[in-house]
Amino acid sequence: MANISVQIQSILYHNDASALEKAICNVENAVSVYRKHGGEIECEIHYGDASKEPIFSEEEITVLKEKYPELKDICYNFFQENTGTAKGHNKLAGNCQSDYIMVMNPDVLVTPRFFIEMLKPFKDEKVGLTEARQTPIEHPKEYSIKSLETSWSTTACVVFPTRIYKEVHGFDEGAFFMYCDDVDFSWRIRLAGYRLIYRPRAAVYHAKRLSASGAWQPTNAERYYSAEAALMMAYKWSNEELLNKLLYDFKKSKDKIFNKAAQEFMNRKKTDRLPKQLDKQHKIASFIDGGYSKHRFAI
Repeated sequence: MANISVQIQSILYHNDASALEKAICNVENAVSVYRKHGGEIECEIHYGDASKEPIFSEEEITVLKEKYPELKDICYNFFQENTGTAKGHNKLAGNCQSDYIMVMNPDVLVTPRFFIEMLKPFKDEKVGLTEARQTPIEHPKEYSIKSLETSWSTTACVVFPTRIYKEVHGFDEGAFFMYCDDVDFSWRIRLAGYRLIYRPRAAVYHAKRLSASGAWQPTNAERYYSAEAALMMAYKWSNEELLNKLLYDFKKSKDKIFNKAAQEFMNRKKTDRLPKQLDKQHKIASFIDGGYSKHRFAI
């Protein structure tokens, strides 16, 4: 295994400090396992805190650094604003000097062989990103059983070379606040000629919760930003038919959240704040049954 360096990034928003330490502990264990298998790896964790008040003090970060010496560093940046995910990750990755960037949700716990499994595919220079398998609720989107390629990757837990992040100009923070920034990022990596690889053996625990009936329970903020992102995806990835349908449905809806999303899109259009349109030949983007790929199963 080659000597490599990884910058691990998480955007915080009113998270529990003790739960975050569990994530740090698991990362350090995965680093130790990688080294025991003959690899040299340097990992540093970068937290960007978008909360109203800081989750950690300087003293608490110092204690964490001393407690987890297998990690090169633990960096904490209190943003003093709610950046959302796209802007937050761009702020953290802007000066990255590591070989790889790892983006993960703060409530993700990696397993011991995580780095062994996630870094292996990068022996092929045309691999642009690897994605971990989430448990206990696996993402339903399709991937090839033979090649493990997937059409897009959720940034709940992914790794990608820093050079590719820079090549595609990072996440589109102008278009996406907290949803679909990962789909857009994935598609731009593919548009640049790279492959996305799903890693079933790189399992991570992701603390998602469902209702007693098995349904998602989104907040109003999550519903709004999801609706806004759907409009931006249809526009940016040149699907005029879907865009017009969504705008019509949102404007006619009795749900004020959808009305607001449609109005925001029209305001951006009037003030020339929409992104450059891509993939007009429809070679990359796919819009299927309200999602962005075929699904293997339904939730």
